[in-house]
Amino acid sequence: MKVGIANAAITPDRPVWLTGYASRTEPSDGKYNDLEASAVVFDNGSTRMAILAADLIGIDEFLLDPIRAKAATLGIPPERMLVNCSHTHCGPAVRKRRSMIRTFDDDYLEHLKATIVDLLERAVADLQDATLDYVVGSCTLGINRRRVPDGGGEAAMLPNPEKPIDPAVPVLRVAAPDGQVRALLFAYACHCTTMGGQQVGTDYPGPARDLLREKCDGVLPIFLQGCGGDVKPRNLTADRTFTGGPVEVVYELGHELGRAVLAALCATPTPLSDELAGASSIAALPFRDPPTEDQLAAMEAGNKWQKTWAEAVRKTLADKGTLAEAMPVEVQALNIGGLRIVGIAGEACAGIALELKERLPDLTVMPLGYCNSLRSYIASRGQHAEGGYEVSSSFIYSTLPEPRPLGFRPESVDVLLDKATELVRSMD
Repeated sequence: MKVGIANAAITPDRPVWLTGYASRTEPSDGKYNDLEASAVVFDNGSTRMAILAADLIGIDEFLLDPIRAKAATLGIPPERMLVNCSHTHCGPAVRKRRSMIRTFDDDYLEHLKATIVDLLERAVADLQDATLDYVVGSCTLGINRRRVPDGGGEAAMLPNPEKPIDPAVPVLRVAAPDGQVRALLFAYACHCTTMGGQQVGTDYPGPARDLLREKCDGVLPIFLQGCGGDVKPRNLTADRTFTGGPVEVVYELGHELGRAVLAALCATPTPLSDELAGASSIAALPFRDPPTEDQLAAMEAGNKWQKTWAEAVRKTLADKGTLAEAMPVEVQALNIGGLRIVGIAGEACAGIALELKERLPDLTVMPLGYCNSLRSYIASRGQHAEGGYEVSSSFIYSTLPEPRPLGFRPESVDVLLDKATELVRSMD
């Protein structure tokens, strides 16, 4: 096995429009730490694959297509090229084809594209003999964010320790033949929403990496975002609500995750072989029925985002007669020496990852959300009956290339998990 690694800062050098919070009305006014992107290329002599991680909220085809095109020239086909985003809500708007945030800095985006694409070439040039191993730790910096209010109704964005999170902190370690660790790829499933405001930053992943750099000489720490669609950082008030910031809390939480990685490394790791394989396919997640006239009228009387969605729906219905019946969501599976990484192109909720691991009890599985071309929230099995943001109302924030119905059908969970299980088993 040979492994090559590369890293670069991707912090904008001037004010840019940030994405993640719909309430922002002006561009950034500074930074509280630097955004990063990293690439890792694995090569066993016959097969080559790559993982690229970036401190961005998510990407669409604007960045994914050139990344995979470059990867193909380096012997990495699309099914073995995975891109994962940390989902920081204090990063630049980069989803040119799908985001409703339509204010972009084109010069920055072109520089970002060139920097990220170059990482793959740099990582290939860095290929060196390596050994791999794997260990899993645990962290509880996240808390489920779905709770039915005391007065009843749909699930609201409120902290709920009685709902599940995925506490796992999987760590893939890359070492030189002499045992010197070169890279730590570690994952956790939690929204990067400790901070709001107008400053660029990573949220908790950056401080976690900083701690690991401090404690582990010569190591490149690389954060991968898990299935944390319904999980927020445990930054709470005494009245049972979430709060934002300050930046000191970001560092407290990040160091908590960094210490969880260090604790995981105290366990006996599982050596990984030199086997490499990858597969990718589309899961067609079925939508609910199109909105009724009453629903459209209610949206037209709502806020600007609801009005925009309703207007787009009426136009699509006039042009096409209907809305889409299903959403194509990419599901990708990589086998790295016996470790199965599953990448989902959506904001998958924690229950998705937990159920996937239950379906594959005989295998070592690392589920990741926010991979490749980010599409939408994907609620887990018990959430559809509760309603709420992840189930339905988040869907108004996407009208490109056309508006969607308000959420998926409950059977979407099985469609997604069946596809993921099929892909992982195809590499046995």
